[in-house]
Amino acid sequence: MPEPEPVQLLRRESLHRGRVFELVHEHIRLPSGREQSLDLVLHPGAVAIAARDTAGRLALVRQYRRAADCWMTEVPAGRLEPGEAPLVAAKRELEEETGLVAGRWKQLVRFFAAPGFCSEQLVLFLAEDLTPAGADRRGPDDDEELDLVWMRPEDVLLLEPKDAKTLVAALTLLANPGG
Repeated sequence: MPEPEPVQLLRRESLHRGRVFELVHEHIRLPSGREQSLDLVLHPGAVAIAARDTAGRLALVRQYRRAADCWMTEVPAGRLEPGEAPLVAAKRELEEETGLVAGRWKQLVRFFAAPGFCSEQLVLFLAEDLTPAGADRRGPDDDEELDLVWMRPEDVLLLEPKDAKTLVAALTLLANPGG
């Protein structure tokens, strides 16, 4: 399939720049000549970790999510810092959110959770050979309140409500148990 012609960015206006993302209004022209006016969330990207123990269970964190107005059980995850490699971020987030470190890492998949309005691309890693972090463990961010929960991937599918990155992790492992 031939590469389509590039999309032209005609205008971009920043509506809000926050700690985690920027909200912009863009006007673009598609190769066909059709124009679109869009409000987009620009995000630096994030990592998610399917941390699996020797029994095949995933280390999950339960936390309150204000946007969903509920407590959710999710794979550990976090945003990329500027210039940070995804694996470095994944190791940091696993330790901060679960108190675990992993001896073996493998990148599983890259995906967009909501590409209709958000540029956030997630990189999902499999982490195995889990052990508790040492006494110098990095803890959660000051504003995070997390509880560690262990679940088999098939049981993750029963969670309500469901978190997209956690579903991707569980389904990826169920489709390819070896990672």
